[in-house]
Amino acid sequence: MWLVPLLLTELLLIYVMGRVSKGIKNRELRDAYVELGQTQRRLEIALSAAQKAAAVDDLTGMMNFKSFRKEISMALEDMEEGESGILVMIDGDHFKSINDNYGHSVGDEVIKLTAQMIIGRIRTVDLASRLHGDEFAIFVANTSDHSVAKRIMEDINNTLGKEAKRRNMPSITLSAGAVIAKHGDTYISLAKAADEALYKAKVTHNGGFAYQ
Repeated sequence: MWLVPLLLTELLLIYVMGRVSKGIKNRELRDAYVELGQTQRRLEIALSAAQKAAAVDDLTGMMNFKSFRKEISMALEDMEEGESGILVMIDGDHFKSINDNYGHSVGDEVIKLTAQMIIGRIRTVDLASRLHGDEFAIFVANTSDHSVAKRIMEDINNTLGKEAKRRNMPSITLSAGAVIAKHGDTYISLAKAADEALYKAKVTHNGGFAYQ
């Protein structure tokens, strides 16, 4: 009979140790799931950062050409019948002379200032991009009025000149060519038409504006 308490105690210890072991395993499993979730989140953040970096111009932080073309194509697809926007191709006047006379580091500062002035003069529904070099583009949403795009460019040129003077740095003017964009248009056809208008605007090399 004296063995019965010992056997009961042993059985109780086995039960308790089993529960403890199971609890440890459960905690380890939970910890593993937490770690897996954290790792997945870190990977998602890294992927998002990589995708963002691939879509952004390194110097200015603006959308790059590839992402701008993609966004415009999507905007054209989403347009309803009767809706429109304006694509504006922009090119700096006499920018080469700044690089030649002041060096490329100063030229880079001029490009960054130009980007800031462009971004600061458009609405949140509009799009802006640095295509390459001193070439930029904006997409003015929900309008077919060329005078709207012209006023935006005049405002950009005015503020760009004033801010460059305030910072005691050389400045450029921006010539621009615009074209109305509608549902069914393609980025390629619009860019070609806007470039043709830009060619006309560049005749004066002094912040000209033309449209197709």
